[in-house]
Amino acid sequence: MKLDLPINSNYAATIVVVRSITELKGCDNVVGVPVFGYQAIVSRDVKIGDVMVFFSAESQLSLRYAYENSLHRHSDRNVDKDLTGYLEDNRRVKALKFRGHQSDSLLMPLSSLAYLGISLGDLKPGDTFDQINGHEICTKYLVKQPGVQRIDKNSTRTFSRIDSKFMPEHYDTDNYFRNAGAIADETEVIVTQKLHGTSIRIGNTVVRHQLGWKDRLAKRLGVRVAETGYAHVYGSRKVIKDANNPNQNHFYATDLWSEVGSRFDDLVPENFLVYGEVVGWTKDGAPIQKNYTYNLPDRQSEMYVYRVAVITNQGRVVDLGWDQVKTFCTESGLKYVPELWRGRHADFDASAWIDVVLHNTHPQAVPLSPGKKLVDEGVVVRAEGKAPYLLKAKSPIFLQHESKMLDEEAVDIEAAAAA
Repeated sequence: MKLDLPINSNYAATIVVVRSITELKGCDNVVGVPVFGYQAIVSRDVKIGDVMVFFSAESQLSLRYAYENSLHRHSDRNVDKDLTGYLEDNRRVKALKFRGHQSDSLLMPLSSLAYLGISLGDLKPGDTFDQINGHEICTKYLVKQPGVQRIDKNSTRTFSRIDSKFMPEHYDTDNYFRNAGAIADETEVIVTQKLHGTSIRIGNTVVRHQLGWKDRLAKRLGVRVAETGYAHVYGSRKVIKDANNPNQNHFYATDLWSEVGSRFDDLVPENFLVYGEVVGWTKDGAPIQKNYTYNLPDRQSEMYVYRVAVITNQGRVVDLGWDQVKTFCTESGLKYVPELWRGRHADFDASAWIDVVLHNTHPQAVPLSPGKKLVDEGVVVRAEGKAPYLLKAKSPIFLQHESKMLDEEAVDIEAAAAA
């Protein structure tokens, strides 16, 4: 049996053991099972010690998995035409309320994978996967983007001055509740506010020069020609926003990342790369994230730095420690994500930091927009090392907000910016 590393571990299936069961007021036939900070609502037949398959909110089950387990609401899409499930045709696991109780994950029996013809006993608690033997089980749910024209990379050759090794993407930030055991109890952790905007990279880094015919001729004649130099470069989480590439999709009417990044050209030294979150509004008046505009005036935005790295001329990445990040930002006139707490990991209780408005108890937190019934997205837990180890603890109530946005077919900005 082959389990490849999942593309996105936050939306992968995981084999889990039921450790506790919660009685749900007003529910006679179902109970709650807490897993990784989520809650699944399951049949009362589920018992402590059962081995099950866990799917998080906003994962999308494969067509075959949903078919073989008769999970579709429309029975004609199920192997058993007499059975109906609760999944819509898009097979998305939603975060919602069930009779007033949190329901933001799905637990399935281990036998739900039997159709693959595998030995179920080979699957062990902790196994995380999105495919088994090449068969897709699940993926992250994404809203289809209307009107986005995909560019065939082979159909046109556009000079790119930027080598991706000089603009590395930010590390993936995995689910805290899944991975908390990777941080030792005595390790100091730093807790920062998780802001809901869009990621940005700002670099003052090595770029290629596009050589004209005179330069190419001089080079052939043995004249030394400078082929690289330094320039300010910007990017979303996944895409470098190269002004020389006219085929890039910016999601917004304008290139938000280059517009925001260019404000800080004078503040980023050579060989430095700044990672941050941009919140608020675009200059065209569109909210960067609906409802989460952080009390900023219309058409204004702010960037909050969460990581700073030095990129050597060989493309090696050296991260600044968190206190160095704060010093760098303070001396450069940049804002950084608010630090809310630090201490021994054993003393950190993630449940106290979710489903709350952080600014109410921590004035240094960025305030949410007034007049809206919102909670903060959550917090990021950072453990220092050669590279920082970052985990996110997200609010279940916020997950319901995200789910509502997907119900309205709001496009995932990070995914759209990567188109």
